[in-house]
Amino acid sequence: MDRDGWDANTDVIVLVEPVRRRLLWVPRDTWCPRFGDRVNAAFKHGGHEALIAALAELGLHADHSLCLARGATRAALGDVSVRVPVERPLALRYPLAPEQPIEDGEQVVGFDPPFETLAGQRVHQWIGARFEVGRPSSDLHRIVRQQVFVRALLEQRFDFGRATADANLISASGPRALDELRAVDPSWRLATLPRLRPRTIDGKSVLVHHPWWRPFLRRRRT
Repeated sequence: MDRDGWDANTDVIVLVEPVRRRLLWVPRDTWCPRFGDRVNAAFKHGGHEALIAALAELGLHADHSLCLARGATRAALGDVSVRVPVERPLALRYPLAPEQPIEDGEQVVGFDPPFETLAGQRVHQWIGARFEVGRPSSDLHRIVRQQVFVRALLEQRFDFGRATADANLISASGPRALDELRAVDPSWRLATLPRLRPRTIDGKSVLVHHPWWRPFLRRRRT
C-alpha cells in the first residue's frame, strides 16, 4: 500500500505467474478504461474483487490477491541489508521522509556504481524514488530498481514470510492467496507489463496498455 491503512492506493502491483515462473510488474499508473481510473486505485474503491477485475481489463488473469499494509513491508525490511548492482551514477529526487509527500520538500539521494549496499532508509530511497535529476523518468524506471532489489533478495534467500507474519497487516482475497508466492525462487524471471504508451486522461498522466499494439514498420521499396 502507498500509505498506512486500507484506503490508500496500491503502490506496487506484481502478478505471480507460476506456469511461466515469472513475476510481472503492473505499473501503478496503467489506465483501466471501464474502471475509469488508474489500476492502483482499484483496491481502494472495491477491494480484492475490484483489483482482480481491473487486472482482467488489462488482459491479466488473477485467481487471488494479497495486499500488504505499509507497516508489513516496513517491518519485513526493517533490518535487511542487501547489495545491488548500479550500472551508472543515479541522482534521485526523494521526499525528506519516506512517507512524506514530495511536495512538502525533497532531497537528492545518490547511488554510485558498481554496487551499493542498501539498509534502513536507503532501501526505501532505492525502491521508492520516482524522479531522476536532469533526466526524463517515470514509474517504469523505478520498477527496474524494484526488480533489481527483489532479485537480490531472492538470491540471498530472504524470508519473504516476514511480510505476512502479522495478520492485521495483510488483506487476502481467500485462504489460498499465499500458495503461489511460496513457489517463487531465484530462477524466476522478472518482467514489466509491455506495450504501454503515455497519455493524459481526465487531467491525469497515465499509461495506456495496448495488448495487440505493434509498431508500424514501413516497407522499403527496392
